[in-house]
Amino acid sequence: MARALGKRVHIVLSDMNEGIDRIVDMVQKDEGYEDLFVRAGDVAGVSPSALLVVVDAHIPHILADPTLLERIPKIVVIDHHRRSENFVKNPLLVYIETSSSSASELVTELLMYFGENVRPTRLDATALYSGVVVDTKNFNVGAGVRTFDAAAYLRRAGADPVLVRALFQSDYETTVALARAKANAEFFPGGLIVGSIPERLQNGQIIAAQAADGMLRVDGVRMSIYVFQMAGDMVGISARSTGEMNVQVIMEAFGGGGHANVAGAQVKGVPLSAVRARVVERARAYIEESDQSEGNTADGH
Repeated sequence: MARALGKRVHIVLSDMNEGIDRIVDMVQKDEGYEDLFVRAGDVAGVSPSALLVVVDAHIPHILADPTLLERIPKIVVIDHHRRSENFVKNPLLVYIETSSSSASELVTELLMYFGENVRPTRLDATALYSGVVVDTKNFNVGAGVRTFDAAAYLRRAGADPVLVRALFQSDYETTVALARAKANAEFFPGGLIVGSIPERLQNGQIIAAQAADGMLRVDGVRMSIYVFQMAGDMVGISARSTGEMNVQVIMEAFGGGGHANVAGAQVKGVPLSAVRARVVERARAYIEESDQSEGNTADGH
């Protein structure tokens, strides 16, 4: 939309994963995307009229380049996660729609109503379509009527489902790491599964998310949480639920957020084993309180 208005645009990327690497490789072959992607710290001089658009997040410390929040006074937030206490300060505009399946769906809707002269390219449409696919787990979770309207618009714009599937293919090492992560999971009473990935893996965040998703298919599991080692002394947490439990509440206790069914957090300066122990403690306490509350309600108390 900004480029359609003739504005100079950069997209600031954080740590890469295979899916993002493949998208970047594709667009870099197209002259229309030249110099579009930059890394944190690459944005030097900032114009007084610059606008910073924060997408799919609103917690400052998890952004690709949090320093831009201090350097650019005009900020727009577009997100589908429930607003947490730790929010970007003094945004110019906030567009949060928690009923939306994904940030990609929200951006697609904005494109649809922005004007007739704005049409996403095939690569734009494929990238947005892949965002919808991954957040809805192939339209199985959180996909509403608006989701399919957005998907239809992107397909008409040239989004390629075959290319999207190729973006999410895993290599042999990732597949084996995912199997190991599932194998070390521990089942707790009340329908909780907790696992960990102690090694620093290039695709650790993706593996943790896939493992957490996969464990929800186990009979009797209502909540699955994976703790994984990130760069430096940062530990990530990926949480999922079948819908009975609100994992967002648990992740907010670790400074994170998300949705009731899908949430995450990052903890700095705490060993992975300690983070895992705290996750187990909080999750078990939450399940116990929830079950007691439901029992009291059923008894008429």
